[in-house]
Amino acid sequence: MSAPQRELIDDCVHCGFCLPHCPTYQNWGEEMDSPRGRIDLMRGLRTGKIEMTPTVAAHFDRCLGCMACVTACPSGVRYDILIEETRAFVEQKYSRGLLDRLHRSMIFQLFPYPRRLRAMVAFLLLYVWTGLRWLVRHSGLLRLLPPRFRQL
Repeated sequence: MSAPQRELIDDCVHCGFCLPHCPTYQNWGEEMDSPRGRIDLMRGLRTGKIEMTPTVAAHFDRCLGCMACVTACPSGVRYDILIEETRAFVEQKYSRGLLDRLHRSMIFQLFPYPRRLRAMVAFLLLYVWTGLRWLVRHSGLLRLLPPRFRQL
């Protein structure tokens, strides 16, 4: 990890003011899914005390990037810079499976593009209005899909 990131990690005093502002911490209630917990993970990766594992990568992947923690932090921790650099580090060091790569590719090819999202909405409305959604749900076809795609 870069030298600027080391200094930014050390700015966190673990006060916890970020916790009520973090949606992933609010949903899961797990320390490692809070900015403070992720900073601890960053520190552990930097010092070599922890290794990049699927669990560690998942905690970074769960961050929505909303940056509500940045404005709530009285110490001025630049979590935005930290999470960006760490996500790049995760992509370098963590080998994702095929389904995970496909899922992430689909998200990155759809959500940043408003026109594509509008087209998707049109297809989803058609899916609901024609009764196809009811048919798919009641036919058991969804059970054939991996859980992550089933949720979509």
